[in-house]
Amino acid sequence: MDKAELYRGPLEDFVARRTTLVRELRSTDPEAATAAAKLRKPPVGVWGIDQLALGHPELITELLAAGADVRDAHQNVAAGTGSREDLLAASGRLRDAVEAAAAAATGVLGRAGHAASEQTGRRMRATLQAAATAGAAERRELWAGTLDRDLDAAGFGGVGEPEDDVPELAAILKPMRRRSPSAPRGPSSGGNSTGLEVLARREAERDAANLESVAQRARTAADTKRRQADRLAEEARVAADEASAAENAASAAEEAATAARTTLSG
Repeated sequence: MDKAELYRGPLEDFVARRTTLVRELRSTDPEAATAAAKLRKPPVGVWGIDQLALGHPELITELLAAGADVRDAHQNVAAGTGSREDLLAASGRLRDAVEAAAAAATGVLGRAGHAASEQTGRRMRATLQAAATAGAAERRELWAGTLDRDLDAAGFGGVGEPEDDVPELAAILKPMRRRSPSAPRGPSSGGNSTGLEVLARREAERDAANLESVAQRARTAADTKRRQADRLAEEARVAADEASAAENAASAAEEAATAARTTLSG
């Protein structure tokens, strides 16, 4: 069992799973066992959010990409290189992503038998927005499904350079990021235009490579599902043939039994 499994299991079994994890680690890694013993049981709304990392990862990555765009838009406006319209557009995307994730998390709670009160809904939306726009540690926890507490959304005033996401997450989010229309651009002609064009082309190539990687992973998953479906279809065909043979045998046995009874009665 790892930390992600601990947070993705049923909420009511969290303490028992944590005890099992500590026991598993104690003999091989006492320091990790001590750290595991301190892992906190999440509030019900946060538990619902954690489940999205497994059941609806696309909602989490969209939320994180929207949060990154909002952070960039705030910085651009503060630096005088972005417009308020860009900020409003980015904020709208984030708001939509928060609502979509909150609705999905509410559904998770309902299916698990946990009532989501109005207050729980508010806390979930606040936590989703805060995690998407917070530091790298909180963003990673949101992505991994290991949040253990409610978060409060903070303002963007005086925000410095954002912390980088872990490379795997950054690679997933990059093609999902939206370029700000008001981002500074090089001149259309002049000494720097060629260099800027080269940089833009290289960035586009990297984006294409990332998208191709995502597409390849999706294709691999689809091929696996197709093989599973074909195998199940073949098993179903064999089972149907066997059922037909059994039915024929049963009919023959019934006919033989009828003939035997007729002979005896004659």
